[in-house]
Amino acid sequence: MPARLTVESLRSAIEQAAGDVPTVSHRNGYVRIYVAAPAAPDAYRELLDVLLTADAWGSSDGTGQLRMWAALVTGGEA
Repeated sequence: MPARLTVESLRSAIEQAAGDVPTVSHRNGYVRIYVAAPAAPDAYRELLDVLLTADAWGSSDGTGQLRMWAALVTGGEA
């Protein structure tokens, strides 16, 4: 069985792939990590590869800028 992905390892991988500092949001039962979507196609693909390792992922452009996010279930513990 593979090791459980930690919030810090996912945050670090997202930062490295996107080339930008992500925002971490602790919620009830999960942690969500947001970052601006990179413009370069290679960086976008690298970020997507990282996001696919999370429990859930998606995107939002509600702020006028495309932001990608990944979530890890924590069971109420962050």
